[in-house]
Amino acid sequence: MEFLNLAFGRSAMSDRVTEGPLYCRPYGGTMVLVRNELHEVTKCVFCSERYVVVKVGNLLIVNVYLPCTGTSARM
Repeated sequence: MEFLNLAFGRSAMSDRVTEGPLYCRPYGGTMVLVRNELHEVTKCVFCSERYVVVKVGNLLIVNVYLPCTGTSARM
């Protein structure tokens, strides 16, 4: 059985590795996987390392990363 999915998301690693050597574990990152069979009715509304909004037909999916501690920009 073959599973194919559409992936919408962003990792915190993409910004972190451009700043120089990686000394600690990065924070953040969200992703939504949608069955490939639904690709015709799927649209990515917004995508960042803190949240992803995907519309699948009439369904709006919001995936949010809510850390309890971390950077000053967490609010």
